[in-house]
Amino acid sequence: MEDLYHFTIAGGISASTYILVFVVGIMSAILPCYMPVLAMFANYVQKGAAGNRRKAFRIAVNFILGTVVTSVLIGLIIALLGQQFLPSVEKYRLLTWVPPLFDILAGLQLLGVISFAMPTFQKPLSGPELPQSNLAAFKLGIPYGLVISPCAIPIFFALISYIALQGSPLHGALLMTTYSLGKGIILAAVAVFSISILSKLAKWGGPVKKIAGYLSIVIGIAFLVIGLK
Repeated sequence: MEDLYHFTIAGGISASTYILVFVVGIMSAILPCYMPVLAMFANYVQKGAAGNRRKAFRIAVNFILGTVVTSVLIGLIIALLGQQFLPSVEKYRLLTWVPPLFDILAGLQLLGVISFAMPTFQKPLSGPELPQSNLAAFKLGIPYGLVISPCAIPIFFALISYIALQGSPLHGALLMTTYSLGKGIILAAVAVFSISILSKLAKWGGPVKKIAGYLSIVIGIAFLVIGLK
């Protein structure tokens, strides 16, 4: 992670920087800590797509667009206010306790202990408007753009530090979008392939969901305890 940070700081903004950020976006979505989020997303897509891979892909694309909106806003804010904001992040250790808290909440959601109001899928509207399933996925993607797994904290901190030091709103928005699209590649793959995988493993869906829930809570608590020492 230190190599990533020094490379981006020393290398300036270039095509290779965007390629690197895209790759680390992919890495962020395949880390063990992010698996509970992927499990929740796969379950969400399966319910909405009803076995249709094309619909699953459309749901994923709209969900990813929602996360991109959030990423653009984060990039703009960090670029404009980052140099003033970063000391507060370090002072209050926001990247230490906020992501593990998301993991714990995700685990409780998977276990059914708590229930977040997630957009539901309904029949498509008539006319040129977006089907509610697509719109629901887009709306859900906006808050999920804020989810950072504890394993990816060093990557995310290196990225926002770089954006803050560069101070360019345009590049800040584009870099965060690139990072989000890297994660989106994995989400799209999960959406398409989960249709066949989850349908075959439907009878195991309950146990897998519980295992993912417990794993998410354990990981969240572990990172919280380690980070706050």
